[in-house]
Amino acid sequence: MIRDLLEGASVVEIVATFVAMALIAATILCLVYVIFGGISFILSAGNEEKIKKAVHTIRFAVIGLFVSFIAFFIVRFIANILDIPFELNFSDILDLMQEIFSALS
Repeated sequence: MIRDLLEGASVVEIVATFVAMALIAATILCLVYVIFGGISFILSAGNEEKIKKAVHTIRFAVIGLFVSFIAFFIVRFIANILDIPFELNFSDILDLMQEIFSALS
């Protein structure tokens, strides 16, 4: 998919792919920060400051994920208003994610 994109894709397809990559990165980072915040919460040992910091880490990770998906929907909405053929489905994102992980292996 990435090779095909670099060889002969339009600007809209390139932007759609980068938006999909950004959503993948946001999802992975959210998962990492939620796990990190959960571990920090468990290891806080009742310290109020550490508990507050861990809860803020989890809260901001989830808020960041929501903001990234809202940005995706805004981009898609604006593309529909301007009649730009911005096609990005969940299956495209999964295919891209599978290709990225297979390239890393």
